[in-house]
Amino acid sequence: MDTGRTASPLALLAAAFEDGTDLLSQAVAVLRARPDPFELAFYGVDDPADLPVGAADRRLLAAYEDLRGAPLDVTVRCDACGALTTLLLTSSSVGRHVWASTLTGDGGGLREPSYADLLAAAREPAAILDRCRLGAAQVSDETGASWADLDRAEQSLAGPLRSACAECGEPVVADVDVVPLVLRGLAVACAELDREVHLLASTYGWDLPTIESLPDQRRQRLAALVSGVA
Repeated sequence: MDTGRTASPLALLAAAFEDGTDLLSQAVAVLRARPDPFELAFYGVDDPADLPVGAADRRLLAAYEDLRGAPLDVTVRCDACGALTTLLLTSSSVGRHVWASTLTGDGGGLREPSYADLLAAAREPAAILDRCRLGAAQVSDETGASWADLDRAEQSLAGPLRSACAECGEPVVADVDVVPLVLRGLAVACAELDREVHLLASTYGWDLPTIESLPDQRRQRLAALVSGVA
C-alpha cells in the first residue's frame, strides 16, 4: 500500500518531539513543525523560536487544539466545598498577544523575551535581562532596567488562572503554565500514535512511512478496528 502522501500532522509532531531534549526545546520543535507564516511575518521573524514568549505560548496552545481536536483543560479543586471544576484554556479565551516593550527611562527599555532567549540563557538566567535590553539600556545599566520591568513586558501564559467553582460559585485559582501542560498532552498523542503504528504494522505488514502518511483520523479508525474497540 502506498498513499503517496507526506506524513500526517501527528506523525510530524512525533518526529519533532525527538528533536527536543527538554520542555522548552520540545516546545520550539512543535512550533517549527506547526509554523504560522502569517504570525512569523507579523512579528518579522523567520523562526518561531524568535517569537515573543506571549505569542509563542499562544501559538503552542493553538497547535494543541489543532492536533488534539479539543481545547486544553485544567482541573482544580475548590477549597470551599471540595468539588472539582474543569477550566478550558483556548487560544480565544486567553486573549490576543499585543507586542510591547517596557520603557526604563533615558531612552532605554526592555523587550519581551523569546523562547530563543530563554534557551540561550538556560545556564545563566541573569543573561536574559541583558539579551532583552533596548536602546540606551543596551550600553548602560544606569537606565534602571530591572526584572520587574521585564515582568511587565512579557505576556506568557504562566501564572494564576481564576474562575468560579462549578458547584458553589466560590472563587477557584489554578496555577497554570501552558508549556508543560501542552507538551504533556501532546506526548500522550505521540504515545497513542506509536500504539496505532504498531497495531497496523503488525496486522497489515505496512511500513512506517506508509502508516505515517495516512490521515490521522483514518489511521485511528483502522487501529480501533484492529484492536476491536470500534
